[in-house]
Amino acid sequence: MTAHDVALGLVAAGTVVIVLAAIGAVVAPGDVFTRLHFVTPVTSIGGPLVAAGLCVESGQPWVIAEVLVIALLLFVSGPVLEASAARAAAQDRGIETEEQPA
Repeated sequence: MTAHDVALGLVAAGTVVIVLAAIGAVVAPGDVFTRLHFVTPVTSIGGPLVAAGLCVESGQPWVIAEVLVIALLLFVSGPVLEASAARAAAQDRGIETEEQPA
């Protein structure tokens, strides 16, 4: 098995996770809060898998560093953005009234 095969497998696995999460978000019954659960696998599983595949395929240190920084930012900011979107939706529906977290 070559590095290209490993990279292709990682990118394919990440892409499958992202596509399944997108399909799940579209077809999930319920409101915005239920659909927000499908965002997390994209940022915590799909993105890092694709980034790992790109790093294996590239093999160049600067490209690897750049891809890893982008993946880390996505991994760290994804849950924060999801929580912010849920809070904004709750405020829009009148569920949450305070501007700041309690």
